[in-house]
Amino acid sequence: MKKVYAALLLAGLSGLIFAGDLVIKSGNIYQNYVIMGAAPTGIRVFYNNGSGDREVILPVKEFPDELQETVQKFARKTQEVKKEELEQAQAEKAEKAESAKRAKSTAERNKKSAEILKKEQENYKKTQDEMRKKIKPRKSGFKKN
Repeated sequence: MKKVYAALLLAGLSGLIFAGDLVIKSGNIYQNYVIMGAAPTGIRVFYNNGSGDREVILPVKEFPDELQETVQKFARKTQEVKKEELEQAQAEKAEKAESAKRAKSTAERNKKSAEILKKEQENYKKTQDEMRKKIKPRKSGFKKN
């Protein structure tokens, strides 16, 4: 049973890793390449052209037809990542909009409260003035010389 699992594991890894030359549709050649996985803008490929290891991110449409099936697996992961980022950005945008809406509502309530308070103060002042008019001034018990 262990041999079967080992064989399946090796078969799966061989589907992801290649050795040899990768000739893309634009004509560029990448020697001793290895497909490493999805990147936000394409598929990450490591290669060695004799002067050291290099990395390049290639668009899915640049890969040859015989690799399209393998590359599409990685492309789906890239699309899922983009979709998650888009959903997160939309959620943040909605949260900011809701926050701005709450702030605007609070400002409007504060403005109305200030107007109501000002009217109450004016009414209170009028009431005090009317009461002062109704009260007759008292005469002082002291005589002025």
